[in-house]
Amino acid sequence: MTTTPETGSSIPLRVLDHSELFKDEVYQKQFEGKAEFENGSESAEVSRVLEWTRGWEYREKN
Repeated sequence: MTTTPETGSSIPLRVLDHSELFKDEVYQKQFEGKAEFENGSESAEVSRVLEWTRGWEYREKN
């Protein structure tokens, strides 16, 4: 199911209602794939990196 035509295509644009759009296979695969990014690093790791970005070593590298 295509929601936009290719550039220069003679196929008219078909706008889907949101209830149909998110049932599309492309969106379902995207939804399943984003789960790997939902649970990021642990808070201890985030704190460690935050402190490192505020230090002189980070400033010198950037």
